[in-house]
Amino acid sequence: MIGLPQALLLDLDGTLVHSEHIHTEGLVRFCAGRGLELSEPERLFVIGHAWQEIYAELRLEARLGATLAEVLAGTTAAKDAMFAAGLRLPVLEGARELVSLAHAAGIAVAIVSGSARSEIVQALEVLEIGELLRFYVGAEDVVRGKPSPEGYVLAAQRLGAAPERCLVVEDSEAGIAAGIAAGMRVLATSAANPPPGRPGHQRQHAAHRVVPGLSGLQLADLAAVMTL
Repeated sequence: MIGLPQALLLDLDGTLVHSEHIHTEGLVRFCAGRGLELSEPERLFVIGHAWQEIYAELRLEARLGATLAEVLAGTTAAKDAMFAAGLRLPVLEGARELVSLAHAAGIAVAIVSGSARSEIVQALEVLEIGELLRFYVGAEDVVRGKPSPEGYVLAAQRLGAAPERCLVVEDSEAGIAAGIAAGMRVLATSAANPPPGRPGHQRQHAAHRVVPGLSGLQLADLAAVMTL
């Protein structure tokens, strides 16, 4: 189909899986175990940001005396305990179908996430789309996370795709800003976005198009965003 993107670059948390609250709770539990209670604004900052930015913004080195690697390991352990207790990682409706649709059409698909690579692997086990991806970019692969465009620029370079031929799918303000700064088209999904006025709501107006969710998206919808 004329006008299809050359590459589909997907955010993970809040876009393919409803996981932002799980990551936040894992960090909250890790910090609480070390005597640090995170404020509501600090908890909300976790949404849409990469671990480097979370670590710096929340001043976790100074407040906990912990390295970023230790924060990641501790948060992962806290989440593992939550999963062992029966918590499930919800897959957002239409996520698998969108990846399958793009792959079948010959569009290169990759994940660009602020999550650690181990967290991406965990999510891919639930999503069951790993074999359809060219690769995934995680927090360890970049110096600066979203809203920096570094992750998206890196993904386009690895795919040999021109930025203007890449379609980014995001849910957060930081992610949308990253895709636009990379010179790409951005489709925002609001399936996991809290309503305006609710804690954690992400303003998505800067995206080229906003959809209520991924379910039902067709190749024509992807092509349409590329012309906006």
